[in-house]
Amino acid sequence: MCLFFGAGFCCVAPNYPQGTIDRIEELAALANKYNCGMHVDCCLGGFILPFAKEAGFDIPNFNFGVQGVTSMSCDTHKYGYAVKGTSVVLFRNKFYRQHMYWCYADWTGGLYCTPTMAGSRPGAASAACWASMMQMGKSGYMDAATKIVQTREKIQQGIDNMQHLQVMGQPQAMVVAWSSGTVNVYRIADVMSSKGWSINALQRPSSIHFCVTLPTTKDGVAERFLQDLQEVVVGLVEDGQRGGGGGGGGGGGGGSAPIYGMTSALPKGPINQMLNSYIDVVLEV
Repeated sequence: MCLFFGAGFCCVAPNYPQGTIDRIEELAALANKYNCGMHVDCCLGGFILPFAKEAGFDIPNFNFGVQGVTSMSCDTHKYGYAVKGTSVVLFRNKFYRQHMYWCYADWTGGLYCTPTMAGSRPGAASAACWASMMQMGKSGYMDAATKIVQTREKIQQGIDNMQHLQVMGQPQAMVVAWSSGTVNVYRIADVMSSKGWSINALQRPSSIHFCVTLPTTKDGVAERFLQDLQEVVVGLVEDGQRGGGGGGGGGGGGGSAPIYGMTSALPKGPINQMLNSYIDVVLEV
């Protein structure tokens, strides 16, 4: 998932689709070698990975402890349990941080500088974020991360043991994704959603994933999820809802199956136009 820009590398820990972590130490060594920047997108894992690593889970080095990592991003509104609007960008030192500032000394309105492109922002969101973090504390985040990773491991093992499903990659945080060579995975997502589970559709390749959150760690929830998933897969197989991994077949009815079945066969140009039209509708309602 690593990307290379003119100014350096960008890696993810973990990525959203499969929950895997890039080879950050190796890529940071390259950044050091060529004297360029190395950003780690830790938006999803910022409040899980450090605590899970300290709790003893197999989490690779991913932060400023890796020589060569120059910046990181972290979303406090995800597993930091804060409100949206308080995401942060972290820098190794002041030198790198100053490249984010925007200053204008010649403005007729006076001297102007802002630490980010976003400019002004409400202080209430920052205060609420601070309150959430103080309420959780390190012990709270440690406890939450431990429960979440343990639950993901349990669900991953259960999916590994199911026929027709294959876990994608080697998840190490809170996300587990799976594909199928026989059952239409988008039909699985649709039926699981009708049972109250939040399943996200992925593409290229056709797959779906489940993101473990704190409510999932409650007693019996993971077991109920696996039982429902097993019943859905067996039911679709018995009904003949097969689709070679989700791209076709079994696409009748509503839900995401017909949508993803259609988009997988179209070039991205028309799809982007459709997505733009969707945003237009949302903004103009």
